[in-house]
Amino acid sequence: MNRRELLQKTLGIGAAALAVSQLQLRGQSSGNSYNGPAGGTRGSQLVTILAGPFDTSSQPNGVGPLVATPQYATYLRIQAHPGQEGKIAIGGPAMASASGNIPNSSFLELWPNWDGSWDDGRSDTWILSDPKWLNTIDLSQIYVYPEIAGETPIVTAFQLV
Repeated sequence: MNRRELLQKTLGIGAAALAVSQLQLRGQSSGNSYNGPAGGTRGSQLVTILAGPFDTSSQPNGVGPLVATPQYATYLRIQAHPGQEGKIAIGGPAMASASGNIPNSSFLELWPNWDGSWDDGRSDTWILSDPKWLNTIDLSQIYVYPEIAGETPIVTAFQLV
């Protein structure tokens, strides 16, 4: 009986699939060279590289990149801050130069749940992840614009090291 059969018998099929995928992830990191951008390394442990409320009030037009210099991540999560009232626009570098048409140059808008009356108080969330876990998401190319100045979306980014 191999490991997969033993796990299926003991824990059920779902737990066996999870365990096998974790074994494959560990196996990929041993001996393989990193083939993504030069911004990070490839390993087997997720490390938080960006977390918490993101403030763009010091940026021109209130539009700002997630980081000023290239920083690569494997998982990114942006959420409209629950309890705030304005929506959050997410886009690329064209947003910074789009005077007056910032929401039109975005590719996504997140709506807040300002009074907590629906969806158990959660606001809209956008998640971007690299399916091969190669740290290929360049955070300096993702721009955020809160509709109301001073509001802060919640941003979390992880890198595989």
